[in-house]
Amino acid sequence: MDVKVMKFGGTSLSDRQARQAAYRHVQRELKAGKVLVVVSAMGRCPEPYATDTLLKLGSPLLSPQEKARLLSLGELLSSLRVSGELLEAGIDAYALPIHQSGIITDSRYDYAHVCALHAQGVQEALAQHEAVVACGFIANDEQGNVTTLGRGGSDFSAVLFAQMLQLPEVDIYTDVDAVYSVDPRVDPTAFRHERLSYEEMLRLHSRVLHERCVRYARAHQIRIHLRGTFSDAQGTLIS
Repeated sequence: MDVKVMKFGGTSLSDRQARQAAYRHVQRELKAGKVLVVVSAMGRCPEPYATDTLLKLGSPLLSPQEKARLLSLGELLSSLRVSGELLEAGIDAYALPIHQSGIITDSRYDYAHVCALHAQGVQEALAQHEAVVACGFIANDEQGNVTTLGRGGSDFSAVLFAQMLQLPEVDIYTDVDAVYSVDPRVDPTAFRHERLSYEEMLRLHSRVLHERCVRYARAHQIRIHLRGTFSDAQGTLIS
């Protein structure tokens, strides 16, 4: 079974127009096989479902486990919204429940460490559907409690799913179409990188990809293809 892991960040899902751009990439990849779509929470603070917005809703007296459950709502809503809109577009999509994701962590709820990856739940969903929509950023501990993977956790989730399914590459879509020498929105002379090694990417200290994601990909030799949601450019291949 050919599978492509595709991760979309919050700005790529912030409104209907942005999501339609994301779905165009999903439809293209479906021509070659199944897709596992990994989603972040929609938008950024102060948008209502963004992670930082949800964090502000909670009392400081919440336990770490309760706070993790609160923060998980952003990705849960995002996965159900995306799955529903893919269904409306005629794609056989399914929003994967957290307990079926197979990412098992310790009980450090705000920055959990991965203990095990179990592919069965994801494989069963992919066998039954064209597109499976999974929550980034969140996982479960061995007792079934919700945990979170910390800042940049959705990128990390995408690489974890690629490893789980024994795939050599993951596509990560953002609001920029490649890795640049500096932010192209600030400096129009920014240089676009077509290829980077893991080490070169880490030395850049780019905010486009979280270092934890890149380090894990390097350790497991998973290529990261960073692409733009709103572009057809080839992006940057990190390997």
